[in-house]
Amino acid sequence: MRSVGLIPAKSDWFIIADADYPWGEIELHPAKNGGIAWTFPHQSYNAPGKAEVPWRDGKICAQTSMRYADRRAYDIEPFSIDERLRWRMVRAREWLEAAGAGKVAERDEPFELPEFPQEAGLGLGFVEDEASFRFWQGQATTFGVATVAQPEGVDRWVAVSAFLDAREKTMRAVEYGAMLSHRSVHKTTAMWVRLPGVPVLPPWQAPVTFGELRSVMAEQGVEFNKLLLSLAPRFRDGKRHFLLLGFPIPATVGGDFQRYHWQGLRMPALTHGKLSGYRPTEANFAMHDAQNILADKGHIDWVTSRNWAEEQIRARGRVSSQLTGAKILVLGAGAIGSSVTELLVRGGCQRLTVVDDDILDTGNLCRHTLSFRHIRTCKAVALAARLNGLSPHATVEGIPRAFHECRGAEQQRMAECDIIIDCTGDDGVARQMNMFPWTGDKLFTSVSIGLCARRLFVFGAQGETFPHADFVDALAPWLKKELQEYEGFELPREGAGCWHPIFPARCDDVWMMSAIALKRIDAWAVHTPHASVMNVYEQEQTDGLPMGVRLVANS
Repeated sequence: MRSVGLIPAKSDWFIIADADYPWGEIELHPAKNGGIAWTFPHQSYNAPGKAEVPWRDGKICAQTSMRYADRRAYDIEPFSIDERLRWRMVRAREWLEAAGAGKVAERDEPFELPEFPQEAGLGLGFVEDEASFRFWQGQATTFGVATVAQPEGVDRWVAVSAFLDAREKTMRAVEYGAMLSHRSVHKTTAMWVRLPGVPVLPPWQAPVTFGELRSVMAEQGVEFNKLLLSLAPRFRDGKRHFLLLGFPIPATVGGDFQRYHWQGLRMPALTHGKLSGYRPTEANFAMHDAQNILADKGHIDWVTSRNWAEEQIRARGRVSSQLTGAKILVLGAGAIGSSVTELLVRGGCQRLTVVDDDILDTGNLCRHTLSFRHIRTCKAVALAARLNGLSPHATVEGIPRAFHECRGAEQQRMAECDIIIDCTGDDGVARQMNMFPWTGDKLFTSVSIGLCARRLFVFGAQGETFPHADFVDALAPWLKKELQEYEGFELPREGAGCWHPIFPARCDDVWMMSAIALKRIDAWAVHTPHASVMNVYEQEQTDGLPMGVRLVANS
């Protein structure tokens, strides 16, 4: 290969393959002697690496993006003994030629940040979207103070909750859900600096020392020391604080900027208190910081930084916007209620109210989403706490009362919900829903399962009141059918001394039926039912083996 740009005609490489080749991983690393020392796009940070090995850390990306699906059949990479290594070598040569020509990251392909090497494993979350991008584009202020939040008992991550200017006037506050808004959340201050572009050394290496960072920022017209030391008096407390570097990024290489990324790093503790040989003045502190704390060879402690905007964290999949944007009331926090609400929150729903006065018992754990640590606690309250921990944007309230016992502000909050999901399987609750003083038009739904979770009953109706008569007429024939089919069937009990029977249904069946119910409710949220409708789904089995779930009634 002829020499192109920063890539020499000849360079030495190491191939590192797992012991079970042709399976497992294959990595290509530059050699310490005779290998390339630059870091390019689609390459890990090319550090010298461990002293005991002869290769550098900068493995190149010679596989396809489908490799990350972990299914060989999705990928074009061959996996025979003869072909796989040869295929990787061809890909490596193509990478080297593209790197030399400055075309590793082609225009219009997905944009990729450089790797910011970090050691501690600490994470930082922030929220940036198109609306906040427009906000930042309209601001002249380029540095200031930020607030970071950390819930009690959490030591592996923090979240940016507000940006303030240098005079500590709030510029932008971030709204989170209940977990990050709770009074037990610990808040500390951080510094922030906004840059016009990604802080990177050519070709595509993140700075790893303060000298490199200073150089990169100077190239962008930003004086690192001047900005940092102007903020320093606020942070001379002997503690390590975060510095947030914000810069605009596109969705694709060469595309227009779309949102901001905040890359965090943990600063060393700045000079404070007594200073040997100098008077403890701000000028002397700043001089000591510049010469020692922020010296050129000082190592940067980057942290893993992720955008927690809803559209980003739900990129793997979410329910419809009609459902995620709704206020949802769930009656019943039992097996069905716990699984349905978990699916709702994981699907992107943020505002839920769960009502149930029942206490979690040991026997509930076989199919409930709560754990042994929640035994003898109110299901609704414990479930709300669990759900709030599933998303930084979720605000779930648990009301530890029976539906008909709610009064005042609780009743008002329930009345204002957009979608009502009854998961109690209780005839009394269905009747009370009909008499409840709802405000405005609602989507009313009821989710219940038959004996052994063989059938799922999902009722839906749009209106200002729950159509109880329609519900009873639609459900009654199916309950009668179940009684006939299970005639003589004895309900199980939880052992000696238990006088009352319990409802038989395995957790896998409950969760499967809950997932189907959510899909049905999501579809109704998008396309409102014009009349009351009952959908009945039934499991199909052949010789005891599952064959699927079939819609057997849509009336």
